Amino acid sequence: MGQWNEISFMRRSGALSVIFLSVLAQGVARHGGSFCGTTTETANETLFVHRQAVRARAARGLQARTAPSLSRDIGNIAVIEDTDGVVARVNQFNLDGYTLRFTPNGARYAYSVTSGGYDSAAATAGTPLAALDDDDSRLMPLPFAFPFFGATYSQVFVNSDGNLTFTSGDNASTDRSLGRATAGPPRIFPLFDDLDPAQTAGGVRLLADSTHAVVSWAAVPEYASAGIGKPQTFQVRLYNDGRIEFSYSGISAGNAVVGISPGAAKGSTTLVSFRNDPSGNYTAAVAERFGDSLVVDSVTAAQKFYQTHDDAYDYLIVFNNMRINAPGNGVIALTNIVRSTGAGYGLEPRDVGLEYGSASRLQAVIDGGPLNQYPKDPNALVPARAPQGDTPLSILGHETGHLFLVFTSVTDPNDPSVHPMLGYGNVHWSFVFDSEASFLEGEKIVDRGSTASPQFLTTDTVQHYSPLDQYLMGFAPAKNVDPTFYVAGVPSYLPTMHPQRNYAFDGTRRNVSVDDVIQASGRRTPDYTVAQRRFRFGFIMVVAQGTQPSADDLAQVDAYRQQFEPFFTNAASNSAFADTTLRKGLKLSLYPNAGVALNTTSTATVAVQSPLGVDLTVKFQTPNGFAKFPDSVKIPAGETSATFTYLGIQEGVEEMQASIDPSYETAYARLQVAGKSLLKLVPISGDHQVAAGSAELPDPIVVRLTDANNLPYRGARIVATASTGGIVNPPFSATDANGQVSFRWTPGGGRTAQLLISADSVPGVNLTLNAGSTLPVAGAVVNAATFAEGLAAGSIQTVSGVNLAGGQSATASLPWPTTGLAGARVLLNTTSLPLLFVSDTQINFYVPQDTPLGSATLTVMTPSGTPATAAVNVIALAPGIFPGAVVRAGTIDRADLVPVRAGDYLEIYCTGLGSTRDVAGLQRTTVAPVVFIGSTPVTPIFSGLAPGYVGLYQVDVQVPAGLVPGIQTLLMSINLAHSNQVPIKVQ
Repeated sequence: MGQWNEISFMRRSGALSVIFLSVLAQGVARHGGSFCGTTTETANETLFVHRQAVRARAARGLQARTAPSLSRDIGNIAVIEDTDGVVARVNQFNLDGYTLRFTPNGARYAYSVTSGGYDSAAATAGTPLAALDDDDSRLMPLPFAFPFFGATYSQVFVNSDGNLTFTSGDNASTDRSLGRATAGPPRIFPLFDDLDPAQTAGGVRLLADSTHAVVSWAAVPEYASAGIGKPQTFQVRLYNDGRIEFSYSGISAGNAVVGISPGAAKGSTTLVSFRNDPSGNYTAAVAERFGDSLVVDSVTAAQKFYQTHDDAYDYLIVFNNMRINAPGNGVIALTNIVRSTGAGYGLEPRDVGLEYGSASRLQAVIDGGPLNQYPKDPNALVPARAPQGDTPLSILGHETGHLFLVFTSVTDPNDPSVHPMLGYGNVHWSFVFDSEASFLEGEKIVDRGSTASPQFLTTDTVQHYSPLDQYLMGFAPAKNVDPTFYVAGVPSYLPTMHPQRNYAFDGTRRNVSVDDVIQASGRRTPDYTVAQRRFRFGFIMVVAQGTQPSADDLAQVDAYRQQFEPFFTNAASNSAFADTTLRKGLKLSLYPNAGVALNTTSTATVAVQSPLGVDLTVKFQTPNGFAKFPDSVKIPAGETSATFTYLGIQEGVEEMQASIDPSYETAYARLQVAGKSLLKLVPISGDHQVAAGSAELPDPIVVRLTDANNLPYRGARIVATASTGGIVNPPFSATDANGQVSFRWTPGGGRTAQLLISADSVPGVNLTLNAGSTLPVAGAVVNAATFAEGLAAGSIQTVSGVNLAGGQSATASLPWPTTGLAGARVLLNTTSLPLLFVSDTQINFYVPQDTPLGSATLTVMTPSGTPATAAVNVIALAPGIFPGAVVRAGTIDRADLVPVRAGDYLEIYCTGLGSTRDVAGLQRTTVAPVVFIGSTPVTPIFSGLAPGYVGLYQVDVQVPAGLVPGIQTLLMSINLAHSNQVPIKVQ
């Protein structure tokens, strides 16, 4: 990098200001009642439990049979018997008497299991954590620096419920789920369970020396509403080399989660069987879910359903009449997301449908739990949810909504890691967010004005899909969403409360618009114009083997089924529809949405799952008149599909329908007929290749015809034209089912060459690709201090590449120019960024603090006029310390070269610390980092922009006493984001 000699660091003058921070910990009552069990990890847990149950049956020689005779339909209810694994135990605890060891290799971990190992002497000798209560937490010092997932800690929170956390304690009383274990602070959880140390005399003990720390739970019982629960005995040992050991000596836990996690839902969680699965190397959470309760295995139940039903359902809703609760303590129902392909509502793409027996369509499975927890009347209050106002239908609306909700929020302006619109489990609306009485744990909040005390009052609860819900679900445009608000400055327990009416509280109003939500999560794609609006639901009842469901049970489920159709439509403001019948499937290849270019003819198929001995006539309807379809098409006897052609004749969205007879579903697809204003050609691969002489480029050119909703446009004729001397093969081709075409390109021997791609039937829809020996190419975009990939608002960044500056180089002085340097410019989307340094292989630039977060395109405009682009994701924080930029205050003495002493002040020059605010003329960071020198945390006395600069931050700390002389590492941590480690000398 080398260019930082060009920056003259400016020193802050005057007396140093000390910031005193106080933290108020507030106790909360037990999170009682029944609730939704959906978390960010629910779908993963369900699959894990299913796989463990299959493994257990195989070990016992009871591999599931495939005969479909155990399923039958009674009216429009599918009845499935509890054989062959439909009902199973969660995954009984099998680590008792064993030690589970996690061995680090840098920031990666591997695990192993050995017998024995519980250190009873350490448990006995440990110091009791006096007065550790139920749902309590205690901060304890560690006598050594403990490395964990790339960070180093000198203190740990010991939490009542069988786990340790770093950076903050966790004394919440919500469900001890995998989702909570991985989404909170960095966590080590030997037995994450609802434990009650208040029932013991010093049952949680700590023993620590310079080599290891041992936290033991000795006969600590599980929480019980009456009496004393079953005792649990186990311990966790932390070693100064980073090893972690869990040892068990008497476990009878009903439900628990075991593992380690870096927190903040970082990376992808891996669920394993510690006793049975070989270890990998894990950079994110690795865990196992245990329990001894019976559950309905939603995966097996779905597989059984599809043995006798077509793959023609978006949702399956599973009840049972066997009094088997949905998994989790106090859980009334939950949703397993099977498929998700959209964007802009905070959910990552997912497809595990094949494991459920669905080849292409199933999107979610809802475990509704036992029928006896619900009233027979679909509109009566559910007893366990009466304070919230939930009925059986509103609970179904809630769980149905989880396919899209609630995974998105604006960020707190004072702390980008906080999502103030989210509440219970981080997948429901916050109690202090005015969600307009959404089904998803929502209320209507009335602001009575700043002169009223309390200012805010909750009124209606769980009434419908709110306008914001409907936008996120793809049912309504953004313009339908009126501004709303959340309340900041409230007690920490309040956001996670369940809805209730007439609750008054005070706080600070923070307004939220739909544009704020879009900035946080991106555009809802596909949007309401083409997003799916019609959903099919299959209602299932699980019964005991050999039994017939009672007429009352069938009537209860059927009442829910029949009334859910109008209920769902009304809740969605007549913009979405439910079909709950058990009819045969009719599949359109255009489902659920597709595109066709204006005046373009394309082909599609219609299919049934099983052939019949007679011809089937499929009739089409196009009520909007934007596309021309045949009146009908015939599926010949013995065949399962037929192909037909259609034509886009007018711009707009056609909701085409296909039907056979009442025994088949009516199939729908939303077809966008698009002209030039909507269509675009986008490169998939092969652009910006550096040519070698006159040879054919090594990679094919693949482009896609699509639109803002990322729809495929099939059947369009795409033409490729090479610049002078070039050859392209083939010269034209029609887009495939994904809207893509592929070409091979030989650019010729020129320094640069272009390939013009155009949509033949839509003049003006063009794309130019580039290649050549002097072609500019943008490579990695990295933090200029750490060289780690990524881009953060408010940071100084570097883009590497080739041919970026036409052979020139230049360094800018303040103020850094946005209009160009040495003929080069850098754009983030359409915004010109200030430039610090430019060369052919490297450009340093600044990203303003107010840059919108999320996906963006970085474009280098080169002197040749040919741009080079890179896809980036803008995040809020990426702390990085510049090499050699830790100095003794007021000097140029580098702390990595000249030793510092206790009491010295250090100036740390860095980037990526996020937003700032003006305080007495200085731009201070809204969230201050913690600086670790070795294992010792130090609170900065100043954290903000270096005076006169943007992008360059200055953090001032005082060297503490007691550091071991020699080389120490210095690191900054801010909201679970960690900087690089730099060396300093201490004497």
